[in-house]
Amino acid sequence: MQSSDDVAATVGRNVRALRQQRRMTIDALAAAAGVSRGTVIQVETARGNPSIVTLCNLASALKVGVASLVDSDAAPRLVVRRSEQAAPLWTSPAGSTAVFRIGTDPPDVVELWDWTLQPGDAFDGEAHPIGTAEVLSVLAGRLALHVGGTATDLGEGDTVMFEAHAPHRYAAPGPGSVRFTMVVVQPGDAGLVPPAAIAPAEPPES
Repeated sequence: MQSSDDVAATVGRNVRALRQQRRMTIDALAAAAGVSRGTVIQVETARGNPSIVTLCNLASALKVGVASLVDSDAAPRLVVRRSEQAAPLWTSPAGSTAVFRIGTDPPDVVELWDWTLQPGDAFDGEAHPIGTAEVLSVLAGRLALHVGGTATDLGEGDTVMFEAHAPHRYAAPGPGSVRFTMVVVQPGDAGLVPPAAIAPAEPPES
C-alpha cells in the first residue's frame, strides 16, 4: 500500500499533467472544480492530501475518473489501427483517394491522412481554424501545392509545413500520380484569434 506522501505526489503529478494537456490554467481549473487557486497549487505540489470531495471535484473538472488521479502505474495509451480499418473519406471520379489513418480526440487534434491523386486531379481544401497546421510529405510523384497566394512544387521525398487558415489546393500536375502523407495539427485553442486580425490572402496568380 502506498504511503500518504506517495499518494499526494501521484495525485499532484497527475493533476498537473492533465491540466496542462487540457491547456487549463490553475485559475481555470480552480473555477471549474469549485475550489480555491491555493488548493490547486497545494494539490499539484503535494503539500498535504486533498479531501475526497476535492478529488472528485478536480476529476470532474478534468473530465476523468478519480482513478486517473490516484493511479501511479497508468500505462501510456496505445491505439493501433490496422490497414483494413483505414477509412477512405474522399474519392474522386478520377480515382483519387484521401484515406484517414488515425487521429486523436479533442482538445488537441492530430490526424494522419494518406493521399493519392491521379494525374491532372486536384482537391480544394477549405480554410481551417486559426492555429491549425498541416505537414505534407511526398512519397511518390510530384505535388503542386497552393496555400493562399503561394504556389509550391514538391517532388518525391520533399516535405512541407504550412499554416492552414487559408484555402489550399493539392494537385497532381502529372504525368504520373502523386502519393503523400498529411498530418493535420489543430490545438484546442485553434480559432480563438478574431478573423479580423488576419490579413486576407492574395488570390493565386493565373
